[in-house]
Amino acid sequence: MYLKTPEDGYHFTKDQIKIIESHYGAKYLGPWAVKWSERLGWSSMPVDVFYQPNPDISKGHSHYFGMHINDRGYVMISNAESAFSEPITGMLTENGEVIVSRFRHDYVEKDGNMIDGGRDYLRSSGGKFVNVTVKNGEFVLESL
Repeated sequence: MYLKTPEDGYHFTKDQIKIIESHYGAKYLGPWAVKWSERLGWSSMPVDVFYQPNPDISKGHSHYFGMHINDRGYVMISNAESAFSEPITGMLTENGEVIVSRFRHDYVEKDGNMIDGGRDYLRSSGGKFVNVTVKNGEFVLESL
């Protein structure tokens, strides 16, 4: 089983992602919804999430940070630890790839299987469900 990380992000191209990775010593994990708060729930627009193995914890940094471009065109950075605070439901395709819906209305289809809803709801067809978690910047996949 494997999960592909897209080369291009939601907000940044693969070349821009390489620059971010180099600048922060980070690894790109893809676009993911983050939880703004318990009251506000999951974001409907994802942030491009990166794993940083050596954050400055004294400044309140976590291992996961998100970057996006706001509606005024400014690049914003945020704590993205919540993106992986809860398991994610994925679907196993015939070739062993696990597909996931990363944010609300992120409809993903492959090999006759589909999954949709991100962290807000689950709509799917075909395939077997897989539990997706992240540990130390690596995806951990477990059949359900």
